[in-house]
Amino acid sequence: MIQSIIHTSENNNLYLYDDQRRLSTLVHPEFEKVYEQLIDVNPYYLRKYVYLKDHGFFAKPKIADFRTLEESVVRDNIINVKQIVFEATDSCNLNCTYCSLGELYDISDKINKKINTPYAIKLLKYIFGLKPKNRNSKLFVSFYGGEALLNINFIKRIVDVANQLNAEKELELEFSMTTNTTLILKYISFLAANKFRLLVSLDGNEANHSYRVFSKNNKNSFQKVIENLDVIQRDYPEYFSFYVNFNAVLHNRNSVKEIYEFIYTRYHKIPRISELNMRDINSAHKDMLGKMFHSKIKSEAEYQKEESDLTRITHDKSLSYTDLVNFLKNVSINYYISNINALLYIEEKYLPTGTCTPFSKKIFLTNRNKLLPCEKINYKYSMGKVNKEVEIDIPKITRQYNSYFEHLKKVCQYCYSYKFCEACLFQIDNVNTEEFVCNQFKDQKTFKNKLHRIFSFLEKYPNDFSEILENVILE
Repeated sequence: MIQSIIHTSENNNLYLYDDQRRLSTLVHPEFEKVYEQLIDVNPYYLRKYVYLKDHGFFAKPKIADFRTLEESVVRDNIINVKQIVFEATDSCNLNCTYCSLGELYDISDKINKKINTPYAIKLLKYIFGLKPKNRNSKLFVSFYGGEALLNINFIKRIVDVANQLNAEKELELEFSMTTNTTLILKYISFLAANKFRLLVSLDGNEANHSYRVFSKNNKNSFQKVIENLDVIQRDYPEYFSFYVNFNAVLHNRNSVKEIYEFIYTRYHKIPRISELNMRDINSAHKDMLGKMFHSKIKSEAEYQKEESDLTRITHDKSLSYTDLVNFLKNVSINYYISNINALLYIEEKYLPTGTCTPFSKKIFLTNRNKLLPCEKINYKYSMGKVNKEVEIDIPKITRQYNSYFEHLKKVCQYCYSYKFCEACLFQIDNVNTEEFVCNQFKDQKTFKNKLHRIFSFLEKYPNDFSEILENVILE
C-alpha cells in the first residue's frame, strides 16, 4: 500500500514525501514524532500534522491504479517512430567473451547470416509511406550487428534508398551505427560523407579491453581499434568531434574510473557505460558471468570519492544524477511544468512497469525478418515480420502487451516507483510465470532508501536542481 512517508538524508534532514501530490518538503524532527504517534510532542507540529491530514496527506494507504494500452497508441507510434534499426548481420570478426550473441547466452536465433536487403527496403518504404512531409521531424536509420560493416553493401544500398525516399518527405534524416571499428578505415570516407553517428565499442585501456578479441587468433583487438580511431581523429577531426561517441561494457577487468580516464584523456569524449547483460544466460555459464559482473553503482561510488576534475566533468553522467533527474521529472511538482495537461485530471493512470509502448522509440528488423520494438529484446518476443509484406498485427500486439500488464500489475500496484519505473517487462526473468521477480520493485523501505540517496545527492549538489529544471525539464 502506498502512502505519505518521511525519510532522511545523509545529513539527517527529514523530508515528507507525498505520492499523490508529487510533493517533497523539509520537515522538523518534532513533526516526525507526530507522524510516529509518539507522546510529548510540540503542539504546533501536531496542529500542522492535523492540517495536512485534513487536506489529504497521510490518507488511508492505497494501491496504484493502472490503465490499459490502446490500439490507437500502437498505430500512432508506428507512424511517428523515431528510428529504424537494421540488424545488418549477426556475424562478427571479433569473439567478445561477453557478447549477448555468444555461447554464454541462450540466443537461439544466431544464424551467422546477412539481412535480406529487399525485405529491409520494403520496411523502409513502409515507414516512409506513413510519414507526413515535415522538415522538423527527425528520423534515424541505424545499423546494428554483429559487426555491421561486414555488410557494407547493404548499408550503402539502404542509405541510397532512404535518401531517395526522403526527397519527398523532407525529414531530418540521420544515419547511425554501432561498430568495433576494426574494419572502419576502408569505409570511413563513405561514413563521414553521410555524417554517420558512430557508437564505438571500447572498454578502456588495453587491459580493460581484453575481453574483445579477434575470432581468428583470439588476440586483443585494442591496438587495432586505437590505431583506427587515431587515424579518424587525425584525418577527419571535425567529423570525429561531432559524430564519434563511445560505449563501454563494465566488467571485472575495468572500472568506471579506468573507462573515463582512458577515453576522456585520449579522445576527450565521455562514454556511455553499461553493465553486463545478466538475462537469458546459458545455465552452464552462469557462474562465469557472475564472476565477470561488475556493479556500476559500486564502481561509480568508488570513482566519485576522489572529487577530481574528471568526476566534475562526468558528474551529469552518474547514476545519482540520473536518479535525481527522473525524480524531478516524474515525482516532484516540477512534473507539471512539462505535463501541464495532467492538472486537468483528478486521477492519473499509468501503464505497469516502465516498458516503452510498442515502437514508440524504434522499430528493429532482425536478420531473421522479425520485427521488435528494440534491439535489446530477445528475439522470442517478435511483434511482426517482413516477408512479401510488412506484417504488423496491431490488435494482436496490443492484446499481447495488455496480457503482460494485467499479469504484472499484481505486483506493480504495490510499488512506490510506479510513476517512474525503470523496468522493461521484456527484461524481467520468468515474466510469463507467477514466480517472476522484478529487480526494480520498491516497497516502502527500499523506496525510502532510494529517496535517501536522491536527497543526499541533492543536498551535496544543490545547484543541480536549477540546472535540471532549466536545461532538462523545461526543454
